[in-house]
Amino acid sequence: MTTTASSQSWALADLPLHKLLSAGRRITREQCGGSVRLAILGDCATQHYRSALEACLRLRGVWTETYEAEFDMIRHEALDPASGLYQHAPEVVVLFPCVQTFARHVSSLSAGARHQAASEVPFVELWSRIKNGTGAVIVQHLLAVPAERPYGNQTLTSADSLAAVVGRLNGALARAAVEHGVRIIDTEAQASYFGKRQWFDHRLWCQARQALSPAFLPPLAKSASDTILADRGSFTKCVILDLDNTLWGGILGDDGAERIDIGQTEVGLAFQLLQSQMLELAERGLLLAVCSKNDETAVRRVLLEHPDMLLRPDHFAAIVANYEDKASNIRAIQAQLNIGFDSMVFLDDSPFERDWVRQSLPDVQVPELPDDPAAVLAALPRWNLFEGHRATGEDARRARFYQDDTRRRDLLASAASIDDYLQGLEMKAEIRGFDGYSLPRVHQLVQRSNQFNLTTIRYTQDELQAMVGVDDLRGVTVRLEDRLGDNGVVAVAIVRQVGDDALVDTWIMSCRVLGRGVEELTLGALINSARELGCRRLIGRYVPTAKNALVAGLYQRLGFTLLPGDAACQEFVVALDNFNAPSHSIQLITAEDKEHRD
Repeated sequence: MTTTASSQSWALADLPLHKLLSAGRRITREQCGGSVRLAILGDCATQHYRSALEACLRLRGVWTETYEAEFDMIRHEALDPASGLYQHAPEVVVLFPCVQTFARHVSSLSAGARHQAASEVPFVELWSRIKNGTGAVIVQHLLAVPAERPYGNQTLTSADSLAAVVGRLNGALARAAVEHGVRIIDTEAQASYFGKRQWFDHRLWCQARQALSPAFLPPLAKSASDTILADRGSFTKCVILDLDNTLWGGILGDDGAERIDIGQTEVGLAFQLLQSQMLELAERGLLLAVCSKNDETAVRRVLLEHPDMLLRPDHFAAIVANYEDKASNIRAIQAQLNIGFDSMVFLDDSPFERDWVRQSLPDVQVPELPDDPAAVLAALPRWNLFEGHRATGEDARRARFYQDDTRRRDLLASAASIDDYLQGLEMKAEIRGFDGYSLPRVHQLVQRSNQFNLTTIRYTQDELQAMVGVDDLRGVTVRLEDRLGDNGVVAVAIVRQVGDDALVDTWIMSCRVLGRGVEELTLGALINSARELGCRRLIGRYVPTAKNALVAGLYQRLGFTLLPGDAACQEFVVALDNFNAPSHSIQLITAEDKEHRD
């Protein structure tokens, strides 16, 4: 491990604790591109957990300023408005309860009270206090279900057994977390993955109140860092898959389509199970892409016709199959999808190809897959490569959006001019405010978007919900369609009234629709919102980050004037009198128009 931030973050889960901590200590503030104010509250010893989580975040480029509460002070810190928690003003609060402390509490209760202990979900009250007092994102660890089985195989059927109570409590916590916008760390899943016999160290609990063996802190802390960073726009958006001996067994070019292994043999079933997991990821909204050294026609024929394939051509946003080197082909995929390399995972059975891509494209996550294809599925959970949020209605159609974009590029290549191309698309857009239908997608864009994102403010779903109906604020969404397909909601903006000015607090757009006039259309919606608020000027902000240089000149291109001030937060202004957005080729439709047409 070098003394710079780690691009291959999956590997942090495989480090011994002492190496992870040593590497984290060598990271300086200057080497980190961002920072987070963090608070950790636990009812077990959290010193090593804190160090491991800080190391993971710093090695991933995020400097931490951490408040660690005293042992077993979760409730006190949350309920006391003068506690160190609130003085620290954290952006993220991690709650780390452990089953050993919970067991001590449960053992003193009657059978009926034990059942009540699971149904009340005691953390909900604390979540509300912490959110109201700090506005922080809350990250809640579940409890590891204990290994002890006092009723033998019937332990889980005994409602008052500790294992049964903990299982019900975890389920209740997970359901409540969805309702309250709290992030969950599935500690139980990790303990089960590594094995309860190794996870729990009763000697260390008795001596130092350590909730788990320190050997498993790196993967646990890495998983927690995934959850924290996902809310900051850092997570996997695309899984790039090799084919030969990765998605199917054998070499297509040598063996032929009839002899590759998928599903009908023991080896083939292992590949089909991997396809099944990839299919689930695609349904959740992750993009799938093919990067294979093969003939594309032969590849497409297998994907389309092989009876045992679960993944078909329509499941892939990009299929690149040729005999060029794989790093170059991944660059082609990145250009086609227009997403960052750091949001890509590449799965390939070949050590040579994995090493080549790591060396050529260090931001792409390339895990070290086991040689045995049946072991790949067991290895993937260790690295937690696919952290993300719940799917929205548009996620299942994401691959289709990108396939339609390929058709649009083909149309552009044959068009006489860009104007002819845009006219030929026959684009239509619907502009709506924030409502129950659009908020899940709005939240997703706010969390996911990095490139076309003027201010990179990461609002929670609760915060976005609270904006609905506010008098001095307007939320805007733009849904775009054309003759080649529906693009979904492609732009989100938030305008706040500040005196006589309207401030563009947030402006986000999908990079898939750049250059089609959506920028101009959205500006028109912002101008209308500002005038509705009775404002005389519209002010836009641009906060430069490592990823949003794409929009550095947006406001000036649209006719705004740069105001003197801080380069770290540039402001641009336009007077609303007699100012209109530049023209575009998009036809505006109202909800009534759409209903009548449908």
